[in-house]
Amino acid sequence: MIKGLNKFFKIFKKNNEKTDEDDFVDVKGPRGFETELSQLRQKLSDFLLTGKVNSGIVVDRATYKLLKNGPNLYKLEGAEKEGRSYSIAISTGSYLNVSQDKITGILQVEEAELNRAIQTEHSTLESFLNKFKHIQLNEKAIEAITGSRIKFHWKEILLWERFWKEQVLMRLSPNCIAILLVSQDDSFKKYFLEITSKKVKQIVLDELFYLNQGVSSEQSNPNTKNYDLPSFDRAYFDFKRSVELVRKKRDMSGV
Repeated sequence: MIKGLNKFFKIFKKNNEKTDEDDFVDVKGPRGFETELSQLRQKLSDFLLTGKVNSGIVVDRATYKLLKNGPNLYKLEGAEKEGRSYSIAISTGSYLNVSQDKITGILQVEEAELNRAIQTEHSTLESFLNKFKHIQLNEKAIEAITGSRIKFHWKEILLWERFWKEQVLMRLSPNCIAILLVSQDDSFKKYFLEITSKKVKQIVLDELFYLNQGVSSEQSNPNTKNYDLPSFDRAYFDFKRSVELVRKKRDMSGV
């Protein structure tokens, strides 16, 4: 009887003992850098429905549909349950298209800046556009209008010395870097992997995991200061600001 009880307690103790390895297996964690990144890129692609259509119907739901008339320009049409219908033009940003000798597009500007621009005569479109401090244009349009190289392109840092490359990332949060890895092409991934330490890589991997789990989403964490996946434009703005700041410091150093 006693031998039987001893055997029972040994089995019970064995089944209830947990090692550090067991705890690691039980806790859900990152599935690897490439896996997390690949899944996030697919999620972002699935989310950006407007990018899959050049023109025409983007979505056609039971009560509304969204049509794309051109880059950054849409029309929302539908009807409410009460029977009231609507047709609304939507612009997601400024865009200029250059075709032969004509420039067309749409600009989003502040009312005060527009009035400031029309106070004087302008012999060129560039002169007119220079009155708008916060305007955002596509790179091809800037080159076509000014006839010069675009003012900003982050890939210039790939030619910089390692020290200055590191300075750019040091000014960005791990959350921001993770979103840039998802939204930018593989040249950013290569840049990141080449200049960061093993510790930083692990921290950013954790951020990729959190993004995949939706930890920074407005639904699960409305008070977070981190960007969620759809906020890639904000991450890019932070990146641009960091590049421009480091560029100034690098130029002042006489490199």
